[in-house]
Amino acid sequence: MAFAGGPSGAFLFDAATFAVSIACLIPLRPRVVADVLHDEDPDASTTHFLTSLKEGWSEVRNRPWITAFLGGMASYHAIVLPAIFVLGPVLAAEEMNGAKSWAIITAGFGLGCVLGDLLLLRWRPQFALRVASIMLIGASCQAAFIGSGFGDWAIAGLEVLAGICVTGTFTLWETSLQEHVPDRALSRVSSYDYLTSAGLIPLGNLTIGFVTAAIGLHHALFAMTVVGVTAAVAIASVPAVRRLPRAATAGAPGRV
Repeated sequence: MAFAGGPSGAFLFDAATFAVSIACLIPLRPRVVADVLHDEDPDASTTHFLTSLKEGWSEVRNRPWITAFLGGMASYHAIVLPAIFVLGPVLAAEEMNGAKSWAIITAGFGLGCVLGDLLLLRWRPQFALRVASIMLIGASCQAAFIGSGFGDWAIAGLEVLAGICVTGTFTLWETSLQEHVPDRALSRVSSYDYLTSAGLIPLGNLTIGFVTAAIGLHHALFAMTVVGVTAAVAIASVPAVRRLPRAATAGAPGRV
């Protein structure tokens, strides 16, 4: 349903939530945790930026499962996410009930994310990245869900499944990085993770606008689904992705 105060009221409410967050953070005080940085690279803060970039890429290249999954994350953020950030609101405005429909759909996605987090609190798959790659296939179906032509609540139901898949993909992917990448290299590897994910969102949003103008809204959503799912299936078929075990079964100290 529409927010009681209209768009301006919604923004004011959102701003108020940030004020509450600040109020909760103010009482916090820093403290030193002993032996946390035992594996930190002593040269990390003094190495030249380009040298760190090269060393980070070496860490990525030496682990085929990271290289493969970075490709999958790039595909998801550049090809699939524009269905949510750009085309979904347009479709809701043109063919559904506008903001009301989009609110229902995105609420379904949010519910799915919460359910996915609750699921992973209890379920810890032995091959986390294998499960993440399978969930990435489900997450990559979001363009098809949104362009399915179903009603608000039916699409929201599909988005519940998408939310479970998305939060599962990201959680198990980040878990795999934390478990298998040495602490000294984790920040450098993570920088490539962010570059090939969040860094590609603006490019994807811009590109899909031109594509949609050229071939139409529903054709664009169909193409995004085909490309996104194909890329996800390709990642799931990579042996290094399928066979990566949890750190507990990978051998002592659990870093590969």
